[in-house]
Amino acid sequence: MKKLINLNTLYILAAILVLGVLLIPRAWEIYSFRTQGINYFTDIIENYHNHAHRIEGEYTIEIDLNNLEDNKGKVLFDDGVNQIYVSKVIAHHAKEYELFFSSSGSFSLGGGTIVSGVEYEHNRDGLISNFQAKGNVTYRGDTYQLSHSEFSGLNDLNVDEFSFYLELPDEIVADLDEEGLIDVEVTNLYINFWAKKAF
Repeated sequence: MKKLINLNTLYILAAILVLGVLLIPRAWEIYSFRTQGINYFTDIIENYHNHAHRIEGEYTIEIDLNNLEDNKGKVLFDDGVNQIYVSKVIAHHAKEYELFFSSSGSFSLGGGTIVSGVEYEHNRDGLISNFQAKGNVTYRGDTYQLSHSEFSGLNDLNVDEFSFYLELPDEIVADLDEEGLIDVEVTNLYINFWAKKAF
């Protein structure tokens, strides 16, 4: 009977060891994905295909320069999976503003997507980020070009951020007190894909 107990103990230990060998790597993969979000793909790119391409079209949103806080959360792009929305609008001077957009995507261990003003590509040097979006503003029939400000890259779990500078001419600054609504049009957005490779 003593031998049977030792044999049973050996079988139980072997089963625990096999389960540990099989489950611990998967549990670590899930933990890494949950804590790193989209950066998980960029850290182990050898396991994922990466592709980015430009999205056709112009995307327009109305921004109120007299009530900057009211712009937060306005949606510029939404395809049901990926979304770009206003995260904040800052006034630097009476005629200079900065418009910030956040992009959120969809991710699982099998891959993910994010639509952004930034194109993400991998090469042998690592992740390359290119600010590709273009923007302009229309106010009372006149159009003004937006200039690139900055972008965050893939720093958050499933979000990135990009921004534009808007510098308005002196002659319309006085008119903004009366009517501060402008139309912001953004083009040249990119959809970035990651898909797990089949081994």
